[in-house]
Amino acid sequence: MKRLQVYLPEELLYDLRLYAKSRNIPLAETLRQAGKEFSHKPIIKRTINRMKAKKKMVEKDPILAMAGMLGPGPTDASITVDDIYDD
Repeated sequence: MKRLQVYLPEELLYDLRLYAKSRNIPLAETLRQAGKEFSHKPIIKRTINRMKAKKKMVEKDPILAMAGMLGPGPTDASITVDDIYDD
Protein backbone atom coordinates (compact mmCIF):
# COMPACT_ATOMS: atom_id res chain seq x y z
CA MET A 1 0.00 0.00 0.00
CA LYS A 2 1.00 3.59 -0.60
CA ARG A 3 0.48 6.46 1.79
CA LEU A 4 -1.61 9.30 0.41
CA GLN A 5 -2.61 12.72 1.66
CA VAL A 6 -5.96 14.05 0.46
CA TYR A 7 -8.10 17.08 1.16
CA LEU A 8 -11.83 16.45 1.52
CA PRO A 9 -14.75 18.82 1.96
CA GLU A 10 -15.72 18.93 5.63
CA GLU A 11 -19.21 17.53 5.03
CA LEU A 12 -17.86 14.55 3.08
CA LEU A 13 -15.27 13.84 5.75
CA TYR A 14 -17.96 14.03 8.44
CA ASP A 15 -20.17 11.57 6.52
CA LEU A 16 -17.28 9.17 5.96
CA ARG A 17 -16.36 9.27 9.64
CA LEU A 18 -19.97 8.54 10.59
CA TYR A 19 -20.04 5.57 8.24
CA ALA A 20 -16.71 4.27 9.56
CA LYS A 21 -17.91 4.58 13.13
CA SER A 22 -21.20 2.80 12.34
CA ARG A 23 -19.24 -0.14 10.88
CA ASN A 24 -16.54 -0.01 13.54
CA ILE A 25 -13.79 0.26 10.91
CA PRO A 26 -11.01 2.83 10.45
CA LEU A 27 -11.63 5.86 8.26
CA ALA A 28 -8.80 4.68 5.98
CA GLU A 29 -10.64 1.40 5.33
CA THR A 30 -13.81 3.36 4.55
CA LEU A 31 -11.88 5.40 1.98
CA ARG A 32 -10.40 2.25 0.44
CA GLN A 33 -13.85 0.69 0.14
CA ALA A 34 -15.28 3.87 -1.42
CA GLY A 35 -12.40 4.06 -3.89
CA LYS A 36 -12.79 0.42 -4.84
CA GLU A 37 -16.53 0.80 -5.38
CA PHE A 38 -15.96 3.93 -7.46
CA SER A 39 -13.29 2.30 -9.64
CA HIS A 40 -15.61 -0.65 -10.41
CA LYS A 41 -18.30 1.55 -12.00
CA PRO A 42 -18.52 0.63 -15.71
CA ILE A 43 -17.69 4.08 -17.12
CA ILE A 44 -14.76 4.50 -14.71
CA LYS A 45 -13.53 0.94 -15.38
CA ARG A 46 -13.53 1.62 -19.15
CA THR A 47 -11.49 4.78 -18.66
CA ILE A 48 -9.01 2.98 -16.42
CA ASN A 49 -8.67 0.10 -18.90
CA ARG A 50 -8.10 2.55 -21.79
CA MET A 51 -5.39 4.33 -19.84
CA LYS A 52 -3.73 1.03 -18.88
CA ALA A 53 -3.69 -0.05 -22.53
CA LYS A 54 -2.21 3.29 -23.56
CA LYS A 55 0.46 2.99 -20.87
CA LYS A 56 1.35 -0.52 -22.07
CA MET A 57 1.72 0.80 -25.62
CA VAL A 58 4.06 3.54 -24.41
CA GLU A 59 6.12 1.03 -22.45
CA LYS A 60 6.38 -1.30 -25.47
CA ASP A 61 7.20 1.32 -28.09
CA PRO A 62 7.85 4.89 -26.94
CA ILE A 63 8.32 6.08 -30.54
CA LEU A 64 4.92 4.75 -31.57
CA ALA A 65 3.40 6.41 -28.51
CA MET A 66 4.56 9.80 -29.86
CA ALA A 67 2.50 9.38 -33.03
CA GLY A 68 0.01 12.20 -33.33
CA MET A 69 1.47 14.27 -30.49
CA LEU A 70 2.22 17.22 -32.73
CA GLY A 71 -1.11 17.20 -34.51
CA PRO A 72 -1.65 17.10 -38.23
CA GLY A 73 1.02 18.32 -40.60
CA PRO A 74 0.45 20.58 -43.59
CA THR A 75 -2.27 19.26 -45.87
CA ASP A 76 -0.54 20.46 -49.04
CA ALA A 77 2.94 19.08 -48.27
CA SER A 78 3.16 16.96 -51.42
CA ILE A 79 2.15 19.91 -53.59
CA THR A 80 4.61 22.37 -52.07
CA VAL A 81 7.60 20.06 -51.64
CA ASP A 82 9.07 21.24 -54.96
CA ASP A 83 8.67 24.86 -53.90
CA ILE A 84 10.42 24.21 -50.59
CA TYR A 85 13.31 22.14 -51.98
CA ASP A 86 13.71 23.79 -55.38
CA ASP A 87 17.28 23.43 -56.60
